[in-house]
Amino acid sequence: MRKLAVEIDHRTKLVIRVLTQVCLGALIVFYTVAVFMNRELGLLDKVERPLILTALLLIIMILTRIEHRLPGDDATEVTVYADRTSFYEATRKAIENAQRRVYVTYFRTKSPTELDEAVQRHFKACRKWANSSPDHAFRRILINSDNPSMADYLHSELAEVVRARTNKRHYNVRLLDNVSQDAGAISMGIYDDDQVFISYASGTDRIAGIRIRSREVVRECFDHYYDHLWAAATEIDKHAASRRAN
Repeated sequence: MRKLAVEIDHRTKLVIRVLTQVCLGALIVFYTVAVFMNRELGLLDKVERPLILTALLLIIMILTRIEHRLPGDDATEVTVYADRTSFYEATRKAIENAQRRVYVTYFRTKSPTELDEAVQRHFKACRKWANSSPDHAFRRILINSDNPSMADYLHSELAEVVRARTNKRHYNVRLLDNVSQDAGAISMGIYDDDQVFISYASGTDRIAGIRIRSREVVRECFDHYYDHLWAAATEIDKHAASRRAN
């Protein structure tokens, strides 16, 4: 009887895992169609809903993996961070130890320069890492915000992109327009091929963060998600040129 119960529990968890991946795949297809419609027909409002739904599904997927990890799924490591300092210290170390790529987002309308020292060290580490080797690929997706402090930060990011290109380095930044502030509270980062960090800002000071170390999770879920966000965003220098033209 006990063996049967264990087998049923195992199969239930497996079904949940498969269904989660199927739902994510279906939503990514929907997101791709929405991005195409936005580009071809100018339907900007179509971008927000897929972004919000995808972000929510990602959180559900993460919680499902934490609650229902299969027996023998020992390769996956999950770490939960209860405060911003510990979270950003962990991401800073992940940046410094990365060998190939760092792909991150910052989906807040407030400039990171207004946040605490742990956040400052994270952002400084990004630039230092990207400029330390031509083999390092760095990407950041930001929200295009009218907040004056954010506008100043975007200007500094543009200068960093131009400087990196001059030095044959790979520091790339793109901007997303028409993103809801509710969705903007959810940020993520991919470090090499085996780590992903997810964070959710609640209010000014509180942050909930999760780290997942798993090549499978990065490959099957978050790579696709980040690629679609990147495709939907505009290169920061092209965006700046467009604003000057207007």
